[in-house]
Amino acid sequence: MADSTLPGDADAPRPEDAAVPTSDEAQARAAQAGAAQPALAPAGAAQQTEQAEPLDLLSPYYREQNLAAEGAEAPPFALWVTIFGVVLFSVFYLGANVGDFSTYPWLQQPQAAGVAAAAAPVAVDGAQLYTSRCANCHQADGTGVANVNPPLAGSSWVTGDKGVLIRILLHGMNGPVEVLGATYNGNMPAWAILSDEEIAAVTTHERTSWGNAAEPITAAEVAAIRELTASRSQPWTAAELQDPANQGVPAGAAPEADAPEASGDDAPPDSAAADA
Repeated sequence: MADSTLPGDADAPRPEDAAVPTSDEAQARAAQAGAAQPALAPAGAAQQTEQAEPLDLLSPYYREQNLAAEGAEAPPFALWVTIFGVVLFSVFYLGANVGDFSTYPWLQQPQAAGVAAAAAPVAVDGAQLYTSRCANCHQADGTGVANVNPPLAGSSWVTGDKGVLIRILLHGMNGPVEVLGATYNGNMPAWAILSDEEIAAVTTHERTSWGNAAEPITAAEVAAIRELTASRSQPWTAAELQDPANQGVPAGAAPEADAPEASGDDAPPDSAAADA
């Protein structure tokens, strides 16, 4: 059988002829290879060398907080203190000065001159009472409303007998009445809720204003007629007030008797000519 070996193959090394390294040689070679390569740091070693700040650790927590709805923020504490102070001051101020805001003189509190000094009595203002109680019907100038409310300026029902005017104020008046040549048929309400001083003040204002120049009426005169007519519950009529029994002021109520004047203006008119 012919030899299949090619020329020159006898000198080529064969794998099976290679020397197998011993265990010592393998370890030596591995050591040399490891020394030639740079050492690799363990995983995470670089992160451990740099310490994280505490705020960096908490930043995710703050970042995830829900924001308050717009307009729902609590007001500043200073604003609450200011509001409370204003309300407290207002309560004390209004409580101490409530009378000064009223148009009624009996609610107004006069300022005391001193701690021990007594407050002076407040005089009733007849003009102010007329403005608040009567001017709506009889007008501020006393001219009344044509065909509705009679005038007070120049009327002998006002400037005449004191007792007649006081009776009208205490109990009212209804039915037809002739004033300055014109007939009115309305209803005058009673003002018995007013005090004697108030009725005296407002009737005196009517008797001395708008060209009227009659004698003033006193609180004692009002009190006397109030007592005399205490049992009456119906308003007066013009016919009743023309009766002498329903005129005048009881004796002793005024310093002087209510004698009719020479001009005849102290008695209610009996006809249209008397008022003209």
